[in-house]
This record gives sequence, structure tokens and C-alpha cells, in this order.
Amino acid sequence: MACRPTVAACALTLLIGFACLDGAAGMDAPRAVIALPASDSEATPCGGSAILISRDGLALTLAEALPGAHPGEDRASQAAAQTVSVVLAGGRTRQADVLRRGTATTAVLLLIRDLPEDLSHPLEMADSSALQIGDTAWTAGNSFGAIEHDGIAAISRGVVSGLYAIPSDSPPVRGRGGRMLSDYRGPVIETDAAVNDGNQGGALLDGAGRVIGLVSLGTARERRLGTAVPIRAVLDDLGLATGIAAPARPADAPSLALAHGAALVAPSIALVYFERTGGIGNPEAVPRPNRLPTEVPEFERERLQNWWDEYYHQQQMFYTDQPVSALVIDAKAGLLLTACSNLHGDADHGRVLLPGAPAIPVSVVARHLPLDLALLKAEQPLPFPDAVLSDSPQLVIGERIGIVARHRLDAGFTLTSGMVSATARRRLQSTTIFAQTDAHANYGSLGGAVIDGAGKIVGMMVLLGPDEDRLQWAINSGVALFADSATVLRALPALIQGTSTTYASIVGLGVILGRPFDGHLTIIRVEPDTGAEAAGISAGDLLLKIDGHDIISVPLLARLLLTHREGDQVTVLVRRSGHDLSLPVVLRTFLERQE
Repeated sequence: MACRPTVAACALTLLIGFACLDGAAGMDAPRAVIALPASDSEATPCGGSAILISRDGLALTLAEALPGAHPGEDRASQAAAQTVSVVLAGGRTRQADVLRRGTATTAVLLLIRDLPEDLSHPLEMADSSALQIGDTAWTAGNSFGAIEHDGIAAISRGVVSGLYAIPSDSPPVRGRGGRMLSDYRGPVIETDAAVNDGNQGGALLDGAGRVIGLVSLGTARERRLGTAVPIRAVLDDLGLATGIAAPARPADAPSLALAHGAALVAPSIALVYFERTGGIGNPEAVPRPNRLPTEVPEFERERLQNWWDEYYHQQQMFYTDQPVSALVIDAKAGLLLTACSNLHGDADHGRVLLPGAPAIPVSVVARHLPLDLALLKAEQPLPFPDAVLSDSPQLVIGERIGIVARHRLDAGFTLTSGMVSATARRRLQSTTIFAQTDAHANYGSLGGAVIDGAGKIVGMMVLLGPDEDRLQWAINSGVALFADSATVLRALPALIQGTSTTYASIVGLGVILGRPFDGHLTIIRVEPDTGAEAAGISAGDLLLKIDGHDIISVPLLARLLLTHREGDQVTVLVRRSGHDLSLPVVLRTFLERQE
């Protein structure tokens, strides 16, 4: 009987596992990424991933990717699972032995039995400690069972968007159904490439297709983006020594320019911690379920699963109490600009955080609520260069852009990349115009700079949060709004003078609506000099229809009027004293007011 090689006997002859030219439009998926199918008893249908690192069948994964893994438990209690099934590229199944477990990174070393010769092409590795923000990154893994069902790993391209450590006191990461996904704490490589269930334990690759990390489901709460455990940390934890090449720098000009521009802009972004006297400022929370669906009788599981899903969704939207990004507008005068959304919890005062130096007190000078801008004033000059905002940004749909920001003093800066996906977005009936990007945006980037491919600041990230009128998009959803730099510059003089703008100019009928009566909205006030006043609409009228459409809610009315512009005429049907009146109303611009 032939003996299987030991760890010491395995020669780590590492070869490239797939072809990739950085900057190319396409690539071949790596055949050296394999699947770890979920056990039959697991509620989650897709398992994890592993990567082949030697011709002898050595493979790496994370404990959270193993079948039956339960992050958060004592890892010694999970050591009983010494043999697991793996699915190789093409669908062939083999058995793998657990040879070693890490103590610092949750890394696991496997040895695959009877590895087919045609699949014995391991991945090369690159030095994760030499990575830079903006470097190209690919995720490759068993995303939603891709390897098990389709025979090949699913891949996604992005950039290295952050390099930091998940603090030791961070809460465990949970997914739908309350399932704990990861309890890893320590250094991570953040990426804006897609990370889905099944990717855990798979590869994070550089632009040349070499492994720079093992994908984890652990996330920083203020970022909520995918991360990977650096491959250098994994190898050190498992006591594996092998040759590692330097990571590949982006080869395509747009990626190089974006990474370079982010590095130049980052010094002009300050980190501000606010005093939240009113708490964190979230709406009423969905209570956390006290049991998991797997812990209740089958007839109760659907109800509890729905409860967990609602809780999970809301947790993704909640504000967090952390330092936030602010653009340094005038360092000598101590002026900074951030998003009003960062002022939740009645924040009005805070401090600018400085590495190795006392924090500088800061207070809110003025706010522009329609644009979600807030001007801050520090008590002394700031040791930062001024941020230079472009006065004529050329925003074109499809143009490459990035979001540069900070979220923790010891975490450096972050960069998520994408493109301009829209240039003229309006909220409800407001005349205020925003641009939109598909770059991932989160509380760690709220108030940060939006830069173009030339490294110019073309906007500021705004309008993220759990407010009711923002639920149509979510954190890192690929739908994020920013105020373009020219609009910000036009708003700055009034803010510097201490003048706040509370209400937006809107295009509409010119009525204020109250609670529904008899199934219809009640008009409680008609604004002066508006189309409603000119048409003879009166307070007390019931609003029935506009252009034949039943109006049953304010959001429905806003969506209908959003398609119109000033000067358009609509037909409004109201009920007054039991009689229905059809009135032509010309839409006009007026100042939004609130009761």
C-alpha cells in the first residue's frame, strides 16, 4: 500500500492555474479552485471553496468553508471532522484529509486523495503584504454551488478596496436566517469584487492570476464589503514556506490612473468622530429573533425565517457609530465638508482624529439638506492639504470613477471603483440633481470623494442611510448617489456664511397632503403662487386622480409627477362636498414645506 505524502514531503511546486492578462476583457476561470459541498444536514444549500497549492494534492481553505462548520464555537470542538468531500473542476469527487488547522487565521490545510493528473495544476501565490489600494483583484470560488453544478469556479473582477484589520471586539458576521458566517478577527484584504455564499475559502487573485488571499465571509460592520485573509498570514499560520512573487500592479491605464488619483486625494480626507447625543439615530429596530429556524419545529420555520430575513435586511441598512469621512475644504480656516447623513443621532459637535496627536474639536456650521451637505468648522487649522474640487466635471455615463474615503484611523484609505451610471437623478419631485454610480458605497465612504480617471474630485458621496425614502437602494447595492463637484461648489458660499438650506425646490401641484380620508388623500394646504392655487383647488378637497391615475399614496403621487417638468399641465380630479371636480393644473416650481 502506497503511503500518502506528508506535509513536509510535499514539494510546493506552484504553477499558474489559469490565463489572465490584467486589463483584458475576459479570462479563463481557474481549475485549481475546488468545491467543498455542504453536508446534507445543513440548511444552507451551497458549500465553500478551497484552492490547490501543490501537485501532490495539498489545498488551502478556511474553517468557515468546511461542511458542518459553525463559526463562533470552540475550534477544538470542530476538529473531529478530519475527512471531507471535495468536488474538482469538471465535477469529479474526491476525499480530502484535514492535515492542519491554523490558530490565528482559521486557515485549514487539506490533502486531496488521488488527485487526477490533468487537474494537478496548482495556483501560484503573490506576496499579500506588498499589495496597494487599487490593485486589480479577482474572486474565484464555488459561488452558489457553481463548481458543483457547472464544473467551474465563478469569478468576479474588482480592486483591492481596503487593507486593514477587523478588530478583535467586532461582532460576529451573520447572514440570512441568523446563520453565523464568520468569526475571524485580524488583517484582511477588502475587495469590491463580488463575494457570495460559497466563495468562502476560495481564491482572491491578483491581476496575474496569483493567490493573494483566501476569501472570507467576514466583514467590517462600517464597510460590509467582501474580505480575504491575506495569503502571507495563512502560510505563516500553517507553517508553510514557499516562494512568493510580488503582486501584479494594474497594467491597464484606467486602473493605474484611478489608483494613483486615489493616493493623491486621500490626504485631503479627514476622519471625524461625532458626539451622537441622541443615540445612533436609526429608526425603530426589528427585534432580533431569539431562536434560529433550525431550532424550532418545521411548521414554525417559515415564520422564523421571514423574521430573520427582515432583521437581516434592516441590519444591513442601519447606521453605525464610527468616525466618518470629510473633505478638507480650507485647512487654514479649519473648514471641512461631509454628508448630513453622517450627522444622525443629533450630532452637532465632534473632533477631527489625528494619528499620534490630540484630536481637534469641530462643530457644524451650516447644512444643505436637499444636497445632503454639512459644513464643519474646526477650532484650529488642520494639518491636511486642501481638497481641490473640479469646477467643471465632465460626467459621462460609462466613465470610470472611484470613491475614496476613510473609516478608521489605523485603516488607511479605501477605494471602490465603478462607473457613472446616471447623470440626472432626482429624488421624488425635487429639482435637485444627483449623479449615480454603480461603485459600492457604504457608511465608510459616505462623505468621501468621488474621483474620475484623471484623479480629479468630481463629487462627494451622499444620501446613504435607513430613512424610509432611501429604501429603494441599499448599502453596496450598486446604486449610489453623489453630488457633483460643480453643484457642491455652488452651495459652498452660503454654507461658509452660516446659511442653511432646509427645503428643496420641487416641481408639483403646490399642495400639502394629510392623512387619507375615505380612502383618499386630503389636501390640507394649498401653497401660494402655485398651479393648484391658480386652478382653484382648496384645502379640504380629496385628491382622487391625476391624468386618470388613482392617487392612493404620497409616494405614488411623487412617482407620477417625477416624469413631468415645470410648465406641464395635468388633469386633477378632486372631490369637494361630495361633488367630483376635474381641474387642469399647470405644474410650477415652489419651495417644499413641511408640517
